[in-house]
Formats: sequence, structure tokens, C-alpha cells
Amino acid sequence: MSTAGIADALAHAIDGPDDGRVTLAGLVARLERRGYGMLLFLFSAPNLTPGPSIPGFSTIFALPLAVVAFQMMLGARHPKLPGFLGRLGIARVRARSILDQIKAPLKRAERLLKPRWPALCEPAAQRWIGAVAIVEAGLLLLPLPILPLIPSIALIVLSLGLLARDGRAVALGLGLCALAAGLFAAALLLGAAALGLA
Repeated sequence: MSTAGIADALAHAIDGPDDGRVTLAGLVARLERRGYGMLLFLFSAPNLTPGPSIPGFSTIFALPLAVVAFQMMLGARHPKLPGFLGRLGIARVRARSILDQIKAPLKRAERLLKPRWPALCEPAAQRWIGAVAIVEAGLLLLPLPILPLIPSIALIVLSLGLLARDGRAVALGLGLCALAAGLFAAALLLGAAALGLA
């Protein structure tokens, strides 16, 4: 599965009887080491919806994101979700419908992604990526409107790079994470100055 496209890997991960359910734990088990990339994607993508305009929305996904990133930083071979998170899921028929809807953009992304710069996708590098993801999760914990879009986009680029084993995309994602941290710091300093706290 390590050389399969992202869409094909997801199709494999949700394969099974039509009357069954797809759980986060099942996805992680079938995606093997790709589980980290998939979970970073799943916990970042919701922040691209209109939800980030509501202060505190991103916090819902930041907590499980931090759990996954911490395991990644520790070098755990596979992510392990707390029971209540692992049991979350949807009907397999619904999962296939969602995959059908996102398959076209994923296929377009795959044309830009390819295995390269392998050093940035190895376990040693993933420890540092986990540390960066924890910082981004910390940014998402802040109850701010709109700004969560920035670290979320950074994490999505990072996660797609991990899923495709594309070190160049991972490097771009890391750069965007640094940019997100800088913009958050600037926003907080400006806010403090406006309130006369700095």
C-alpha cells in the first residue's frame, strides 16, 4: 500500500460490507504508517469549512490533533486513538459517497505529489513533524475567528505530503506552519497593543 495513490489507499481503508461502519480506529489500522498523515488531514480539514468563523470551533479538532501529534513526536510506529475517538465513525456506504465526492480533487493533487526527498518522510523526521504539529494544534486551541484557516491549510499540505511520501510537499507544509505561527504571534501582539497590554 505504500506506493498506492491517496485515493486508492482510502478506498482500500474503507473497503468492506455495505452494511458496516468505517471507524477512525479501522482507518488507522488499514492505513498503517499512513495513519498519521490521514489523521492530521481528518482533524485539520474541518477548519476549512465555515466553522472557523465561530470562536472555539477549531478547539474541537485541536485536542485529538494534539494527541496524534504527540504520539508522532514520541516515535510511536502507529497512532493509537483513545477508545471514544477510535469508535467514532460513519456508515460505510456514506464513507464511499464522501470518497466519491473528493476523489477528483485528490486525483488532481496526486498529479502534483510524488515520492521524493525521502529523508523528510522517514521516522526520524516524523518526530520533528509531530513537534511542529503540536505547535499548530496549540494555535488551533486559541478561540480566534478566521485565523485557524492558516495552520489548518499548513497541516493539510503537510498531511498530503506524508500520505504521498512527498518530502517536498512536507517541506512546504513545514514552511506554512512556520508562517502560521508567525502570523498568530503578530495577531496576538497587535491585540495586546490594542488593549494596552503591550
